[in-house]
Amino acid sequence: MLGLGRQRGYTLLELMVTLGIVAILAGVAVPSFNDFIRTQRLRSVASDLNATFQLARSEAVKRNADVTISRVGSGWVEGWTVVSAGNTLRSQDAVSGVNITGSADSFAFRSNGRIDSSVTFSLVSSASSSVAKCVRVSLSGSTITDDGSC
Repeated sequence: MLGLGRQRGYTLLELMVTLGIVAILAGVAVPSFNDFIRTQRLRSVASDLNATFQLARSEAVKRNADVTISRVGSGWVEGWTVVSAGNTLRSQDAVSGVNITGSADSFAFRSNGRIDSSVTFSLVSSASSSVAKCVRVSLSGSTITDDGSC
């Protein structure tokens, strides 16, 4: 006959309490994680835009020719291209989760690295208007990225 010894493992009550605690912690963490994802997506798009401007400026100086950045389609959110003398140097696909508004449909870096008029881009998260960035290209061709709306 088997002796009644000590049982090992968890009781159903202990398991249910643990699952309840995990569910509460997950409920608290998910909204914060969604905000984190929105912020990172916005930073990523702003970084891509900034890298495109730096590439266009350096290529304009290197090639001693104009380099044009143009939006694709009806808005910057659909993507953009960098073109010099008919050659596409870089193209960016459409972005999701971010609304982009630019003060120009296209602009060109001249062979000296400058542009004719300053350009401003407002990037706002599609899910939350409180998450925003502003990317500016000055007349000298340098870029500035700020938190918040333009």
